[in-house]
Amino acid sequence: MFKKFLEDDSRKNELVKQTYHLIHKRRTVTKADLIEHMQSKPTTMTRVIEELLLNGWIKEVGVGPSNGGRPPILYEVSETIAWIIGIDISRTTTRIVLTTINFTIVESEIIQMTRSHTPEIIFEELNRIIWKWLKIYAISFDQLLGIGVGAVGPILRHERKIMKPESFLSLGWENVNVPAYFNDFPVAVMLDNGANTAAMAELFACGEVHKNILYCINGFGIRGGFVNDGKIFYSGLGDTSALGHMIVQADGKVCKCGRQGCLAAYSTITSMVDEFERISGEKNMTYHHFLHLMQAGDERALHIANKAAFYFGVGLANMVNSLRPELVVLHGPLIYETSSFFDDAVRSAQSHIFMPDLLSPTYKKGSLRENAIALGGAIQIFHSYFNSV
Repeated sequence: MFKKFLEDDSRKNELVKQTYHLIHKRRTVTKADLIEHMQSKPTTMTRVIEELLLNGWIKEVGVGPSNGGRPPILYEVSETIAWIIGIDISRTTTRIVLTTINFTIVESEIIQMTRSHTPEIIFEELNRIIWKWLKIYAISFDQLLGIGVGAVGPILRHERKIMKPESFLSLGWENVNVPAYFNDFPVAVMLDNGANTAAMAELFACGEVHKNILYCINGFGIRGGFVNDGKIFYSGLGDTSALGHMIVQADGKVCKCGRQGCLAAYSTITSMVDEFERISGEKNMTYHHFLHLMQAGDERALHIANKAAFYFGVGLANMVNSLRPELVVLHGPLIYETSSFFDDAVRSAQSHIFMPDLLSPTYKKGSLRENAIALGGAIQIFHSYFNSV
């Protein structure tokens, strides 16, 4: 019944749906808040609230401070009236989460990506996990709003296809039709680039204080998502990985794409490990070994990481100069697991920004860390029910 309510875009349902959406966004509200924001008559809003309460879609959660009269009743959405699945398909791991209607993660599982993890293997495991959760929490298809997937690009968003992601260990990830692997579930399935879903998750995490957010992932590739005025900014083919191929050094290092001077040739994990092997003579070095050397203070590793952070900052400055975000969020292993990479990258970005006195965004590490992409997929499913409101 709740899903049908969300799917009903009729004029008759419009005010009730808008009111529910506002309660969900504000998290806790009073009737006076709703009347003021919705520009509604008190009697009309009373009727709307009664309808939402009667159906169990919202609940009373106490009273707020009094301004001299009776303390106002506080309202919130009912948390487990519906559920959403969010998935992050990345180069090293696939993460799946189950969230309540207000995006609280109640279950999470991780699948390590190996050379044997083809799409068939991964989606078979994802299906098994979803069926398990539906059984544990007695979730019907009417209560499951959908499955939101954030993946490494390039993707075709409208066709919901993963095209040809870079650096996957397994073969078979070309032209992957995502909904076809979820045929057992008669629910909405959405696909977007993981950088975009992570940006949406950060928008939620900051309480929409910032409406223009650049979210940049630095890992085995470099991806960026941009929220403009509270909505994802799309520019055609869903290949946010293209940001890793902006030129930061004319006639510079050769990138795996074949061109010279790409940001990815200087600032990705792969480029740093390759550079360390080149100067040290070591072979088959892993990222974890390189990170350990950095944390142990190895001068060679620190020098390479410092240079990578410098170029990463140059790339960030190019993005900031073009997009003018209020908030820049950085995500990736080196961002979270070292003390210097984030600071060095921000310092470099600030030194390359055009007119820094007028354009000086806030920089921060991702609030949701490894859960950001999957949670953002779930958030996009929820928002899809309100696109016409």
